[in-house]
Amino acid sequence: MESREFNEHALNSFEVPEFRTGEIVKGRVIGKEEEGLVVDFGGKSEGFVPQEELLRPLENYKVGDVLTLQIMRLRDEDRTILSEKRPAYRETLERVKKAYEEETPVKARVVSEVKGGYRVVLEGVIPAFLPGSLSAFRRNQPIPKEEFDVLIVDFSEERRGQNVVVSRKALIEKEILAFFASKKVGDVVEGKVKRIQETGIVLEISESIEGFIPKSELSYDPSTKPSDVVRVGDSISAKIIRLEPENNKVVLSLKQLLPDPWQRIAEKYPIGKVVTGVVKSIHPFGFFVTLEPGVEGLVPYSEVFWGNIRKKLEEVVRPGDVVKVEVIGLDLENKKITLSYRRAKGNPWDGVEEKYPVGNVVTGKVTKIIKQGLFVELEEGLEGFVPVSELSWNYVESPEELFKVGDKVRAKIVNLDKENRRLTLSVKQASENPWIRVFNELKKGSIVTGVVRKMLNSGIVVRVENYDVDGFVPVSHVLGSHNIGDKVHLVVLRLDENERTGGRLILSEREYEERKNLEEYRERVQSENTQRSFGDLLKKGEK
Repeated sequence: MESREFNEHALNSFEVPEFRTGEIVKGRVIGKEEEGLVVDFGGKSEGFVPQEELLRPLENYKVGDVLTLQIMRLRDEDRTILSEKRPAYRETLERVKKAYEEETPVKARVVSEVKGGYRVVLEGVIPAFLPGSLSAFRRNQPIPKEEFDVLIVDFSEERRGQNVVVSRKALIEKEILAFFASKKVGDVVEGKVKRIQETGIVLEISESIEGFIPKSELSYDPSTKPSDVVRVGDSISAKIIRLEPENNKVVLSLKQLLPDPWQRIAEKYPIGKVVTGVVKSIHPFGFFVTLEPGVEGLVPYSEVFWGNIRKKLEEVVRPGDVVKVEVIGLDLENKKITLSYRRAKGNPWDGVEEKYPVGNVVTGKVTKIIKQGLFVELEEGLEGFVPVSELSWNYVESPEELFKVGDKVRAKIVNLDKENRRLTLSVKQASENPWIRVFNELKKGSIVTGVVRKMLNSGIVVRVENYDVDGFVPVSHVLGSHNIGDKVHLVVLRLDENERTGGRLILSEREYEERKNLEEYRERVQSENTQRSFGDLLKKGEK
């Protein structure tokens, strides 16, 4: 008897409670389908909440969520249909009505596009109409799927329900007015990076307010690019530097939230200090050096080289090179620093007397050729000049005959003027004077062989073999026509000392030919006389 009573009591305790249509129940999400949610509300069968009866988009729900629901159609063997909207409708309607009276925003979501606008639901429950002219949706952009804020511009209750009209445009205009009324230059705002352009960054401060950060306001370093600083979607703070309510324009600055590096420039970069920087750019007038982000200085062309050097700056430095420079000028008002490359390297003319005493033979590189002679670089910043008269022991009509830019030459230091930074060199004096041997071994009447070097109207210039000097054959002493490279036999007509070249040698081809002819004539006469004498002896012998 006791056992039977116990079993009946146990069975009664597991009976499914009875439900009725319209009843409010709690339901736990146990599954998601394309058309809605599957819920367990404690009934004999599972429940189903269609998507149109949900307060939020379907993707916002997850398994395990507990919802307050109202039974719409109760079925024991099939799914029971429930609604999340209906139990929330009255409460939500009161909130929407209050929002209309107080002109506060409510959340709306587009359900469908209809003629003249959009059908929306407010707070996931209350149906409303959003006219296209009040939507503020941009053309060629998709209608937002997520919820957005609107203002209720018309609310009236009718027998069949409520007539609610909303405006997104009115809310945007209200927010814009409120923003410009509450903000001033110097305020700091937060926003999300919406777009990155070459000219700057577009910042979304709110759904209705955008600000712009010009490239010049990104950093104190003018070379900074927008893409170097932020990425789309980043949340950042910026300072308002200009407001234009009439144009809904907000100009912002990132760099003004950073310490200005120029505030301590006089302390960090006093005149005379040697500092290290990176070559930023090169121009005909000089090159710019970055000392630190936002701080750069100019090295004028005149502060690159010591002496009268005519190099291109690209031969000395390239963008990206790390260089040492000396601060020689500060203009804090205009934020300008003048630097010297040559002073940081040291003046090569200091101690030049010890390094390059007069009489020493040195090696240098030809840097420039002019009609008057050569410029020769002995070291960076130190050049000497070789006058045309000191290029060779022979006559030189043009320096280009002997040298070209880039040639290495040996030269003797013949004069040093430190005060005026002038160094005079001699190429010819760095080698033995060939005229000494000429004067020792040749005299008037000496016979030499020469090779034609140059043809002049007044005669020909020849290089005298075995002596490495040039001689001149006047046109009146030239026989026939010659080509450069022809070998000719000559007689020395005159041999003079010459202060500029060391000597002067006047030669004659005609004299050599006349002497040769005379010699041949003498030899012939002598031969004939010898033969005649020999004949006379023979005749005497016969007698």
